[in-house]
Amino acid sequence: MDASMEQMASFADEDSTTADIITCLEQCGCCPRCIFRFLGEKNPSSFKCYPEAIKEALNDMKKRSIVKPESCDNTDVDMSRGDGQPCPACLGILQQYLDKPFLTKIKDYVTDAEYEFKSFLCSLTVPVCVLIRERSVLVHLREKFKAVYESVTESDIPRVKDVWKWTAGPLLGDSLGVPFDQKSNFDIAITFNYPKTFKECEIFLDFQPEVFKRRKFKRGQGELFNRANVGKALKDMTDQKLRRVFQTPPTIPKVACECESITCTREPLYIAGRYNKHNRSLSQTPWFVDGVRKSESSVEEKICDNLQKHFKYSDSKFSASGREDVDVLMLGTGRPFVVELLDPHKVTFSKAAILNIQKEINTASSEVQVRDLQIVTKEATNKLKEGEMEKTKTYLAHCWSSDVLSAEKLEEISAMTNIVLQQKTPVRVLHRRPLATRERTVYTMSAEKIDDHHFKLNLETQAGTYIKEFVHGDFGRTTPNMSTLTGTECDILQLDVLAVLLDWPEHIDDS
Repeated sequence: MDASMEQMASFADEDSTTADIITCLEQCGCCPRCIFRFLGEKNPSSFKCYPEAIKEALNDMKKRSIVKPESCDNTDVDMSRGDGQPCPACLGILQQYLDKPFLTKIKDYVTDAEYEFKSFLCSLTVPVCVLIRERSVLVHLREKFKAVYESVTESDIPRVKDVWKWTAGPLLGDSLGVPFDQKSNFDIAITFNYPKTFKECEIFLDFQPEVFKRRKFKRGQGELFNRANVGKALKDMTDQKLRRVFQTPPTIPKVACECESITCTREPLYIAGRYNKHNRSLSQTPWFVDGVRKSESSVEEKICDNLQKHFKYSDSKFSASGREDVDVLMLGTGRPFVVELLDPHKVTFSKAAILNIQKEINTASSEVQVRDLQIVTKEATNKLKEGEMEKTKTYLAHCWSSDVLSAEKLEEISAMTNIVLQQKTPVRVLHRRPLATRERTVYTMSAEKIDDHHFKLNLETQAGTYIKEFVHGDFGRTTPNMSTLTGTECDILQLDVLAVLLDWPEHIDDS
Protein backbone atom coordinates (compact mmCIF):
# COMPACT_ATOMS: atom_id res chain seq x y z
CA MET A 1 0.00 0.00 0.00
CA ASP A 2 1.16 3.57 -0.72
CA ALA A 3 2.98 5.03 2.26
CA SER A 4 0.93 8.24 2.09
CA MET A 5 -2.21 6.28 2.82
CA GLU A 6 -1.10 4.33 5.88
CA GLN A 7 -2.71 6.77 8.34
CA MET A 8 -6.11 7.00 6.66
CA ALA A 9 -8.57 9.06 8.71
CA SER A 10 -12.04 7.88 9.70
CA PHE A 11 -14.96 9.38 11.62
CA ALA A 12 -15.25 6.02 13.43
CA ASP A 13 -13.02 5.18 16.39
CA GLU A 14 -13.04 1.41 15.86
CA ASP A 15 -11.65 -0.50 12.89
CA SER A 16 -14.69 -2.75 12.80
CA THR A 17 -17.08 0.19 12.46
CA THR A 18 -14.90 1.76 9.77
CA ALA A 19 -14.95 -1.53 7.87
CA ASP A 20 -18.74 -1.68 8.12
CA ILE A 21 -19.00 1.89 6.80
CA ILE A 22 -16.75 1.03 3.85
CA THR A 23 -18.89 -1.97 2.97
CA CYS A 24 -22.05 0.10 3.28
CA LEU A 25 -20.72 2.79 0.95
CA GLU A 26 -19.54 0.17 -1.55
CA GLN A 27 -23.01 -1.34 -1.58
CA CYS A 28 -24.48 2.12 -2.16
CA GLY A 29 -22.32 2.26 -5.30
CA CYS A 30 -19.87 4.94 -4.15
CA CYS A 31 -16.51 5.16 -5.90
CA PRO A 32 -13.30 4.73 -3.84
CA ARG A 33 -12.59 8.46 -3.61
CA CYS A 34 -16.13 9.19 -2.41
CA ILE A 35 -15.78 6.43 0.18
CA PHE A 36 -12.66 8.22 1.40
CA ARG A 37 -14.66 11.46 1.55
CA PHE A 38 -17.49 10.01 3.59
CA LEU A 39 -15.09 8.26 5.94
CA GLY A 40 -13.77 11.69 6.87
CA GLU A 41 -10.43 11.68 5.05
CA LYS A 42 -9.24 15.25 4.41
CA ASN A 43 -5.60 14.72 3.52
CA PRO A 44 -5.19 15.79 -0.14
CA SER A 45 -2.32 13.35 -0.68
CA SER A 46 -4.63 10.41 0.06
CA PHE A 47 -6.83 11.29 -2.92
CA LYS A 48 -3.90 11.74 -5.31
CA CYS A 49 -3.18 8.01 -5.37
CA TYR A 50 -4.26 5.81 -8.24
CA PRO A 51 -7.71 4.18 -7.84
CA GLU A 52 -6.08 0.77 -7.44
CA ALA A 53 -4.07 2.05 -4.47
CA ILE A 54 -7.19 3.54 -2.91
CA LYS A 55 -9.09 0.26 -3.34
CA GLU A 56 -6.17 -1.59 -1.75
CA ALA A 57 -6.23 0.80 1.19
CA LEU A 58 -9.96 0.28 1.66
CA ASN A 59 -9.54 -3.50 1.50
CA ASP A 60 -6.77 -3.39 4.09
CA MET A 61 -9.02 -1.36 6.37
CA LYS A 62 -11.77 -3.94 6.03
CA LYS A 63 -9.38 -6.82 6.73
CA ARG A 64 -8.57 -5.39 10.14
CA SER A 65 -11.91 -6.69 11.39
CA ILE A 66 -14.67 -9.11 10.53
CA VAL A 67 -17.26 -7.20 8.53
CA LYS A 68 -20.90 -7.89 9.24
CA PRO A 69 -22.68 -8.85 6.00
CA GLU A 70 -25.81 -7.10 7.15
CA SER A 71 -24.02 -3.81 7.75
CA CYS A 72 -25.91 -2.08 4.96
CA ASP A 73 -29.03 -4.17 4.70
CA ASN A 74 -31.36 -1.94 2.73
CA THR A 75 -33.75 -3.18 0.07
CA ASP A 76 -33.41 0.14 -1.81
CA VAL A 77 -29.68 -0.35 -2.42
CA ASP A 78 -28.69 -1.55 -5.88
CA MET A 79 -26.35 -4.47 -5.08
CA SER A 80 -25.64 -5.16 -8.74
CA ARG A 81 -23.37 -2.17 -9.22
CA GLY A 82 -20.39 -2.77 -11.48
CA ASP A 83 -17.17 -0.79 -11.63
CA GLY A 84 -18.27 0.81 -14.88
CA GLN A 85 -21.30 2.51 -13.32
CA PRO A 86 -21.19 6.17 -12.24
CA CYS A 87 -20.83 6.92 -8.56
CA PRO A 88 -24.14 8.16 -7.07
CA ALA A 89 -22.33 10.74 -4.95
CA CYS A 90 -20.00 12.44 -7.43
CA LEU A 91 -21.83 11.41 -10.65
CA GLY A 92 -18.59 10.06 -12.09
CA ILE A 93 -16.52 13.24 -11.71
CA LEU A 94 -14.01 11.52 -9.40
CA GLN A 95 -13.93 8.48 -11.68
CA GLN A 96 -13.70 9.05 -15.42
CA TYR A 97 -12.74 12.74 -15.24
CA LEU A 98 -9.50 12.05 -13.44
CA ASP A 99 -8.15 9.63 -16.01
CA LYS A 100 -5.36 10.36 -18.46
CA PRO A 101 -7.55 10.85 -21.58
CA PHE A 102 -9.58 13.63 -19.94
CA LEU A 103 -6.54 15.39 -18.50
CA THR A 104 -4.92 15.17 -21.94
CA LYS A 105 -8.05 16.79 -23.38
CA ILE A 106 -7.64 19.70 -20.96
CA LYS A 107 -3.96 20.04 -21.80
CA ASP A 108 -4.67 20.07 -25.55
CA TYR A 109 -7.35 22.74 -25.13
CA VAL A 110 -5.06 24.97 -23.09
CA THR A 111 -2.21 24.51 -25.56
CA ASP A 112 -4.44 25.34 -28.54
CA ALA A 113 -5.73 28.48 -26.78
CA GLU A 114 -2.17 29.89 -26.89
CA TYR A 115 -2.16 31.58 -23.52
CA GLU A 116 1.01 32.72 -21.83
CA PHE A 117 1.09 31.67 -18.17
CA LYS A 118 3.55 30.71 -15.43
CA SER A 119 1.08 28.91 -13.17
CA PHE A 120 -2.59 27.95 -13.25
CA LEU A 121 -5.60 27.12 -11.13
CA CYS A 122 -8.73 25.15 -11.92
CA SER A 123 -12.35 26.17 -11.36
CA LEU A 124 -15.00 23.46 -11.40
CA THR A 125 -18.73 23.91 -11.85
CA VAL A 126 -20.37 20.78 -10.49
CA PRO A 127 -24.05 19.87 -11.02
CA VAL A 128 -25.96 21.31 -8.09
CA CYS A 129 -27.82 18.05 -7.55
CA VAL A 130 -24.54 16.66 -6.18
CA LEU A 131 -25.39 18.57 -2.98
CA ILE A 132 -28.65 16.62 -2.63
CA ARG A 133 -26.97 13.31 -3.40
CA GLU A 134 -24.21 13.93 -0.85
CA ARG A 135 -26.78 14.81 1.79
CA SER A 136 -28.72 11.66 0.89
CA VAL A 137 -25.62 9.52 1.45
CA LEU A 138 -25.00 11.28 4.75
CA VAL A 139 -28.61 10.75 5.86
CA HIS A 140 -28.24 7.04 5.06
CA LEU A 141 -25.02 6.84 7.10
CA ARG A 142 -26.67 8.64 10.01
CA GLU A 143 -29.42 6.03 9.98
CA LYS A 144 -27.03 3.07 9.87
CA PHE A 145 -24.23 4.46 12.04
CA LYS A 146 -25.90 7.04 14.24
CA ALA A 147 -23.17 7.11 16.87
CA VAL A 148 -20.57 7.97 14.24
CA TYR A 149 -22.46 10.36 11.93
CA GLU A 150 -24.95 12.06 14.26
CA SER A 151 -22.81 15.19 14.52
CA VAL A 152 -21.23 15.00 11.04
CA THR A 153 -22.44 17.68 8.61
CA GLU A 154 -21.93 18.32 4.90
CA SER A 155 -19.13 20.77 5.73
CA ASP A 156 -17.15 17.91 7.26
CA ILE A 157 -17.11 16.05 3.92
CA PRO A 158 -14.48 17.24 1.38
CA ARG A 159 -16.20 18.72 -1.66
CA VAL A 160 -16.09 16.97 -5.01
CA LYS A 161 -14.43 19.97 -6.66
CA ASP A 162 -11.71 20.10 -4.00
CA VAL A 163 -10.90 16.40 -4.31
CA TRP A 164 -10.78 16.76 -8.10
CA LYS A 165 -8.34 19.67 -7.80
CA TRP A 166 -6.16 17.86 -5.27
CA THR A 167 -5.81 14.99 -7.70
CA ALA A 168 -5.86 16.65 -11.13
CA GLY A 169 -3.95 19.80 -10.23
CA PRO A 170 -0.48 18.25 -9.83
CA LEU A 171 -1.04 15.90 -12.79
CA LEU A 172 -1.99 18.80 -15.05
CA GLY A 173 0.95 20.78 -13.70
CA ASP A 174 3.35 18.04 -14.77
CA SER A 175 1.69 17.87 -18.18
CA LEU A 176 1.67 21.65 -18.76
CA GLY A 177 5.11 22.20 -17.29
CA VAL A 178 3.96 24.89 -14.83
CA PRO A 179 2.84 24.65 -11.18
CA PHE A 180 -0.77 24.33 -10.04
CA ASP A 181 -1.40 27.33 -7.80
CA GLN A 182 -4.77 28.25 -6.31
CA LYS A 183 -3.68 31.91 -6.27
CA SER A 184 -2.74 31.96 -9.95
CA ASN A 185 -4.24 34.61 -12.25
CA PHE A 186 -4.76 32.05 -15.02
CA ASP A 187 -7.84 29.87 -14.63
CA ILE A 188 -8.81 26.67 -16.43
CA ALA A 189 -12.58 26.47 -15.90
CA ILE A 190 -14.35 23.12 -16.33
CA THR A 191 -18.13 22.86 -16.31
CA PHE A 192 -19.90 19.56 -15.71
CA ASN A 193 -23.54 19.00 -16.60
CA TYR A 194 -25.92 16.27 -15.46
CA PRO A 195 -29.09 15.91 -17.59
CA LYS A 196 -31.35 15.12 -14.62
CA THR A 197 -30.24 18.01 -12.41
CA PHE A 198 -33.49 19.96 -12.79
CA LYS A 199 -35.63 16.89 -12.16
CA GLU A 200 -33.71 15.96 -9.02
CA CYS A 201 -33.90 19.52 -7.69
CA GLU A 202 -37.64 19.85 -8.34
CA ILE A 203 -38.30 18.44 -4.88
CA PHE A 204 -37.70 21.94 -3.49
CA LEU A 205 -40.39 23.66 -5.54
CA ASP A 206 -43.16 22.41 -3.27
CA PHE A 207 -41.24 22.01 -0.02
CA GLN A 208 -39.28 25.29 -0.13
CA PRO A 209 -41.58 27.83 -1.88
CA GLU A 210 -40.00 30.72 0.05
CA VAL A 211 -36.61 29.95 -1.53
CA PHE A 212 -37.66 28.95 -5.04
CA LYS A 213 -40.16 31.18 -6.82
CA ARG A 214 -41.57 28.75 -9.34
CA ARG A 215 -44.08 31.11 -10.94
CA LYS A 216 -41.31 33.43 -12.12
CA PHE A 217 -39.25 30.71 -13.75
CA LYS A 218 -39.52 28.98 -17.08
CA ARG A 219 -37.56 25.84 -17.64
CA GLY A 220 -34.44 26.46 -19.69
CA GLN A 221 -34.36 30.18 -18.87
CA GLY A 222 -31.84 31.19 -16.24
CA GLU A 223 -30.75 29.22 -13.19
CA LEU A 224 -33.52 28.43 -10.78
CA PHE A 225 -31.30 26.07 -8.80
CA ASN A 226 -27.83 27.11 -7.72
CA ARG A 227 -25.38 26.15 -5.01
CA ALA A 228 -26.50 28.96 -2.72
CA ASN A 229 -30.26 28.35 -2.70
CA VAL A 230 -30.05 24.55 -2.84
CA GLY A 231 -27.55 24.61 0.00
CA LYS A 232 -29.88 26.82 2.05
CA ALA A 233 -32.86 24.61 1.31
CA LEU A 234 -30.97 21.49 2.37
CA LYS A 235 -29.80 23.17 5.55
CA ASP A 236 -33.43 23.93 6.45
CA MET A 237 -34.63 20.42 5.53
CA THR A 238 -34.66 17.67 8.15
CA ASP A 239 -33.34 14.18 7.44
CA GLN A 240 -36.86 12.81 7.78
CA LYS A 241 -38.24 15.19 5.17
CA LEU A 242 -35.41 14.43 2.75
CA ARG A 243 -36.09 10.71 3.06
CA ARG A 244 -39.71 11.33 2.11
CA VAL A 245 -38.94 13.27 -1.06
CA PHE A 246 -35.62 11.84 -2.26
CA GLN A 247 -34.16 8.36 -2.63
CA THR A 248 -31.94 7.48 0.35
CA PRO A 249 -29.27 6.37 -0.36
CA PRO A 250 -29.29 8.01 -3.81
CA THR A 251 -29.92 5.91 -6.88
CA ILE A 252 -27.02 4.96 -9.10
CA PRO A 253 -27.21 7.18 -12.20
CA LYS A 254 -27.60 5.44 -15.54
CA VAL A 255 -25.17 7.90 -17.13
CA ALA A 256 -22.33 9.95 -15.70
CA CYS A 257 -22.42 13.71 -15.89
CA GLU A 258 -20.81 15.23 -18.97
CA CYS A 259 -18.05 17.77 -19.36
CA GLU A 260 -19.99 20.63 -20.92
CA SER A 261 -17.09 22.99 -21.50
CA ILE A 262 -13.44 23.76 -20.88
CA THR A 263 -12.51 27.42 -20.99
CA CYS A 264 -9.48 29.50 -20.07
CA THR A 265 -9.50 32.97 -18.61
CA ARG A 266 -6.84 35.25 -17.25
CA GLU A 267 -7.25 38.08 -14.79
CA PRO A 268 -7.21 41.52 -16.45
CA LEU A 269 -4.01 43.31 -17.29
CA TYR A 270 -3.80 47.09 -16.90
CA ILE A 271 -1.98 49.41 -19.33
CA ALA A 272 -1.57 53.03 -18.29
CA GLY A 273 -0.18 56.12 -19.99
CA ARG A 274 -1.02 59.68 -21.02
CA TYR A 275 -2.49 60.77 -24.32
CA ASN A 276 -2.57 63.94 -26.39
CA LYS A 277 -5.38 64.65 -28.84
CA HIS A 278 -4.75 66.87 -31.87
CA ASN A 279 -8.09 66.69 -33.69
CA ARG A 280 -11.19 68.77 -32.95
CA SER A 281 -13.59 66.18 -34.33
CA LEU A 282 -12.30 63.14 -32.40
CA SER A 283 -14.24 61.88 -29.38
CA GLN A 284 -12.51 60.26 -26.43
CA THR A 285 -14.60 57.08 -26.68
CA PRO A 286 -16.78 55.70 -29.50
CA TRP A 287 -19.64 58.19 -29.97
CA PHE A 288 -23.10 56.92 -30.87
CA VAL A 289 -26.44 58.70 -30.78
CA ASP A 290 -29.54 56.52 -31.14
CA GLY A 291 -27.36 53.77 -32.55
CA VAL A 292 -25.81 56.02 -35.19
CA ARG A 293 -22.08 56.62 -35.07
CA LYS A 294 -21.23 60.32 -34.89
CA SER A 295 -17.45 60.22 -35.21
CA GLU A 296 -15.28 58.10 -37.46
CA SER A 297 -12.96 56.98 -34.68
CA SER A 298 -11.97 57.85 -31.12
CA VAL A 299 -8.97 58.19 -28.83
CA GLU A 300 -9.87 54.86 -27.25
CA GLU A 301 -9.93 53.01 -30.56
CA LYS A 302 -6.69 54.51 -31.85
CA ILE A 303 -4.94 53.32 -28.69
CA CYS A 304 -6.70 49.99 -28.17
CA ASP A 305 -6.54 48.79 -31.79
CA ASN A 306 -2.77 48.70 -31.49
CA LEU A 307 -2.80 47.11 -28.02
CA GLN A 308 -5.06 44.30 -29.26
CA LYS A 309 -2.51 43.11 -31.81
CA HIS A 310 0.05 42.48 -29.09
CA PHE A 311 -1.90 41.45 -26.00
CA LYS A 312 -4.63 39.49 -27.84
CA TYR A 313 -7.33 40.28 -25.30
CA SER A 314 -11.03 39.50 -25.64
CA ASP A 315 -12.32 42.95 -24.64
CA SER A 316 -11.13 46.17 -23.03
CA LYS A 317 -12.32 48.98 -20.78
CA PHE A 318 -10.90 52.45 -21.32
CA SER A 319 -10.83 54.97 -18.46
CA ALA A 320 -9.24 58.39 -18.28
CA SER A 321 -8.78 61.17 -15.75
CA GLY A 322 -11.79 63.11 -16.98
CA ARG A 323 -12.60 63.80 -20.60
CA GLU A 324 -12.39 66.68 -23.06
CA ASP A 325 -15.21 67.56 -25.44
CA VAL A 326 -14.94 66.40 -29.04
CA ASP A 327 -13.92 69.88 -30.23
CA VAL A 328 -11.31 70.38 -27.50
CA LEU A 329 -7.62 69.54 -27.91
CA MET A 330 -5.64 67.75 -25.18
CA LEU A 331 -2.15 69.29 -25.20
CA GLY A 332 0.84 69.52 -22.86
CA THR A 333 1.91 66.29 -21.13
CA GLY A 334 -1.42 64.68 -21.92
CA ARG A 335 -4.32 63.16 -20.00
CA PRO A 336 -3.69 60.10 -17.79
CA PHE A 337 -5.56 56.97 -18.90
CA VAL A 338 -5.71 53.25 -18.19
CA VAL A 339 -6.97 50.38 -20.32
CA GLU A 340 -8.21 47.26 -18.58
CA LEU A 341 -7.43 44.35 -20.91
CA LEU A 342 -9.87 41.51 -20.30
CA ASP A 343 -8.61 37.95 -20.69
CA PRO A 344 -5.31 38.79 -22.39
CA HIS A 345 -3.43 35.87 -23.97
CA LYS A 346 -0.04 37.59 -23.95
CA VAL A 347 1.16 39.33 -20.79
CA THR A 348 4.93 39.32 -20.65
CA PHE A 349 6.53 42.37 -22.25
CA SER A 350 9.85 44.05 -21.58
CA LYS A 351 10.07 47.82 -21.17
CA ALA A 352 11.60 47.95 -24.64
CA ALA A 353 8.65 46.01 -26.07
CA ILE A 354 6.15 48.38 -24.43
CA LEU A 355 8.10 51.32 -25.82
CA ASN A 356 7.86 49.81 -29.30
CA ILE A 357 4.08 49.46 -28.89
CA GLN A 358 3.94 53.13 -27.88
CA LYS A 359 5.88 54.07 -31.02
CA GLU A 360 3.47 52.01 -33.14
CA ILE A 361 0.48 53.90 -31.71
CA ASN A 362 2.17 57.25 -32.35
CA THR A 363 3.21 56.30 -35.87
CA ALA A 364 -0.25 55.01 -36.80
CA SER A 365 -1.96 58.37 -36.25
CA SER A 366 -0.90 61.97 -35.76
CA GLU A 367 -4.28 62.69 -34.16
CA VAL A 368 -3.50 60.74 -30.97
CA GLN A 369 -0.09 60.47 -29.34
CA VAL A 370 0.72 58.55 -26.16
CA ARG A 371 3.57 58.71 -23.67
CA ASP A 372 4.61 56.93 -20.46
CA LEU A 373 2.94 53.70 -21.64
CA GLN A 374 3.42 50.96 -19.03
CA ILE A 375 1.89 47.91 -17.38
CA VAL A 376 0.52 48.74 -13.91
CA THR A 377 -1.13 46.80 -11.11
CA LYS A 378 -4.85 46.91 -10.44
CA GLU A 379 -4.15 48.66 -7.14
CA ALA A 380 -2.19 51.39 -8.94
CA THR A 381 -5.21 52.25 -11.09
CA ASN A 382 -7.01 53.49 -7.99
CA LYS A 383 -4.83 56.60 -8.13
CA LEU A 384 -6.58 57.58 -11.35
CA LYS A 385 -9.92 57.80 -9.52
CA GLU A 386 -8.55 58.97 -6.18
CA GLY A 387 -7.15 62.09 -7.84
CA GLU A 388 -10.31 62.72 -9.86
CA MET A 389 -11.61 65.62 -7.74
CA GLU A 390 -8.30 66.69 -6.20
CA LYS A 391 -6.39 67.32 -9.40
CA THR A 392 -6.32 70.66 -11.16
CA LYS A 393 -6.39 71.44 -14.87
CA THR A 394 -5.15 74.34 -16.93
CA TYR A 395 -6.91 75.60 -20.04
CA LEU A 396 -6.51 78.07 -22.87
CA ALA A 397 -9.82 79.53 -24.07
CA HIS A 398 -10.25 81.77 -27.10
CA CYS A 399 -13.15 84.07 -26.21
CA TRP A 400 -15.37 86.75 -27.74
CA SER A 401 -16.87 89.79 -26.01
CA SER A 402 -19.76 91.91 -27.21
CA ASP A 403 -18.14 95.14 -26.00
CA VAL A 404 -14.51 96.13 -26.14
CA LEU A 405 -12.71 95.11 -22.94
CA SER A 406 -10.37 97.77 -21.66
CA ALA A 407 -6.84 97.00 -20.52
CA GLU A 408 -7.95 97.82 -16.98
CA LYS A 409 -10.79 95.29 -17.17
CA LEU A 410 -8.41 92.61 -18.49
CA GLU A 411 -6.01 93.35 -15.63
CA GLU A 412 -8.88 93.16 -13.17
CA ILE A 413 -9.87 89.76 -14.55
CA SER A 414 -6.26 88.54 -14.38
CA ALA A 415 -6.03 89.48 -10.71
CA MET A 416 -9.00 87.37 -9.68
CA THR A 417 -8.28 84.16 -7.72
CA ASN A 418 -10.27 81.35 -6.10
CA ILE A 419 -13.55 82.22 -7.77
CA VAL A 420 -16.21 79.81 -6.46
CA LEU A 421 -18.75 78.85 -9.12
CA GLN A 422 -22.21 77.41 -8.76
CA GLN A 423 -22.76 75.31 -11.87
CA LYS A 424 -26.04 73.63 -12.71
CA THR A 425 -25.69 70.65 -15.03
CA PRO A 426 -25.14 72.24 -18.47
CA VAL A 427 -27.99 72.09 -20.94
CA ARG A 428 -25.76 70.29 -23.44
CA VAL A 429 -25.20 67.30 -21.12
CA LEU A 430 -28.57 67.09 -19.39
CA HIS A 431 -29.47 64.10 -21.56
CA ARG A 432 -26.74 61.99 -19.93
CA ARG A 433 -26.12 63.55 -16.52
CA PRO A 434 -28.52 64.20 -13.63
CA LEU A 435 -29.63 67.72 -12.84
CA ALA A 436 -27.55 69.05 -9.96
CA THR A 437 -25.73 72.17 -8.83
CA ARG A 438 -22.00 71.61 -8.44
CA GLU A 439 -19.60 73.93 -6.65
CA ARG A 440 -16.31 74.35 -8.50
CA THR A 441 -13.36 76.72 -8.10
CA VAL A 442 -11.38 78.73 -10.65
CA TYR A 443 -8.05 79.10 -8.86
CA THR A 444 -6.34 81.57 -11.19
CA MET A 445 -6.90 83.14 -14.59
CA SER A 446 -5.25 85.65 -16.87
CA ALA A 447 -6.75 87.49 -19.83
CA GLU A 448 -4.80 88.65 -22.90
CA LYS A 449 -6.25 90.85 -25.63
CA ILE A 450 -6.23 89.59 -29.22
CA ASP A 451 -8.28 92.42 -30.77
CA ASP A 452 -11.19 94.63 -29.71
CA HIS A 453 -13.64 91.75 -29.44
CA HIS A 454 -11.40 88.73 -28.87
CA PHE A 455 -9.18 87.71 -25.98
CA LYS A 456 -7.34 84.68 -24.65
CA LEU A 457 -8.14 83.33 -21.22
CA ASN A 458 -5.71 81.10 -19.34
CA LEU A 459 -7.30 79.29 -16.42
CA GLU A 460 -6.31 76.90 -13.65
CA THR A 461 -9.41 75.22 -12.22
CA GLN A 462 -10.68 72.44 -10.04
CA ALA A 463 -11.36 69.20 -11.88
CA GLY A 464 -14.93 68.97 -13.10
CA THR A 465 -15.32 72.64 -13.91
CA TYR A 466 -17.33 73.33 -17.07
CA ILE A 467 -15.13 75.91 -18.81
CA LYS A 468 -17.43 76.68 -21.73
CA GLU A 469 -20.30 77.41 -19.36
CA PHE A 470 -18.06 79.56 -17.17
CA VAL A 471 -17.36 81.75 -20.22
CA HIS A 472 -20.85 82.12 -21.71
CA GLY A 473 -22.93 81.52 -18.55
CA ASP A 474 -25.21 78.82 -19.99
CA PHE A 475 -28.33 81.00 -19.72
CA GLY A 476 -27.43 81.94 -16.17
CA ARG A 477 -26.98 78.34 -15.03
CA THR A 478 -23.32 79.03 -14.09
CA THR A 479 -22.70 81.93 -11.72
CA PRO A 480 -20.57 83.92 -11.67
CA ASN A 481 -19.42 83.72 -15.29
CA MET A 482 -17.31 85.84 -17.65
CA SER A 483 -20.35 87.81 -18.77
CA THR A 484 -21.15 88.85 -15.18
CA LEU A 485 -17.48 89.40 -14.30
CA THR A 486 -16.78 91.62 -17.34
CA GLY A 487 -20.18 93.28 -17.54
CA THR A 488 -20.63 92.32 -21.18
CA GLU A 489 -21.80 89.30 -23.10
CA CYS A 490 -19.02 86.74 -23.63
CA ASP A 491 -18.79 83.49 -25.55
CA ILE A 492 -16.14 80.86 -26.16
CA LEU A 493 -14.83 80.09 -29.64
CA GLN A 494 -12.16 77.48 -28.97
CA LEU A 495 -10.80 75.56 -26.00
CA ASP A 496 -7.61 73.58 -25.34
CA VAL A 497 -6.62 71.59 -22.27
CA LEU A 498 -3.02 72.53 -21.52
CA ALA A 499 -2.38 70.26 -18.55
CA VAL A 500 -3.98 67.69 -16.26
CA LEU A 501 -2.00 68.12 -13.05
CA LEU A 502 -2.07 64.55 -11.82
CA ASP A 503 1.29 62.89 -11.19
CA TRP A 504 0.33 59.48 -12.58
CA PRO A 505 1.41 57.18 -14.10
CA GLU A 506 5.17 57.24 -13.54
CA HIS A 507 7.08 59.23 -16.13
CA ILE A 508 9.21 57.10 -18.45
CA ASP A 509 12.20 58.55 -20.21
CA ASP A 510 12.01 57.18 -23.76
CA SER A 511 15.01 59.04 -25.09
